[in-house]
Amino acid sequence: MNKDMVAESVHPALQSYISVAEGIARTFGDFCEVSVHDFTNVAASIVAIFNRHVTGRNVGSPVTNLGLEILRQGQSGETVIVNYPNVSPYQKKMKSSSMMIHDEAGNLVGCLCINLDLTHLMMAQSVMDGLTSTGPEKESDEAFSITINDLETQIIQEGIEQIGKPISAMNKDERTAFLTYLDEKGLFLIKGAVQRMAKLMDVSKYTLYNYLDKSGT
Repeated sequence: MNKDMVAESVHPALQSYISVAEGIARTFGDFCEVSVHDFTNVAASIVAIFNRHVTGRNVGSPVTNLGLEILRQGQSGETVIVNYPNVSPYQKKMKSSSMMIHDEAGNLVGCLCINLDLTHLMMAQSVMDGLTSTGPEKESDEAFSITINDLETQIIQEGIEQIGKPISAMNKDERTAFLTYLDEKGLFLIKGAVQRMAKLMDVSKYTLYNYLDKSGT
């Protein structure tokens, strides 16, 4: 096993999934990326990744925005999300699947993710329809961030677009709606995000918590 693809320290509940991830990647070949994520550290959630050239990520890369959203939903969220269409950072079409991993106590601790680059398969689609078809799940806007700061920036920008005006022009209700959106997307699960968001909004972190309390999140 290539040590560059696996973190030195791996959560006990995730250990057995690393060989599974490697087996899937080696079975389907170079165009199939498989990663194992540790949700206890969203800033560096990838603890194992095989065929990492598909998305360009490495061990220590952060969780995706979809992963944050799943983690925010907790036990009420889906445990298996399969065959959803996706696009790599290199603008290549992919088929993706994410399977949640729980520890012995039933706590959500990570996930095993598969990203299948469809470039070559689509060229031979007439004989590969079974592999290239995507399921009925809604289209994903999952993004593959290289750093946790990139992920924060993306979620914040999405929130601004939802409100339709810059933070400085938002009134009190709009700020509450803005922060509710960020919370639902899991932004505040990232260490230090509350302080950085408070600074961006030019308020104290206590004022920010007050906005969140009023939103009922």
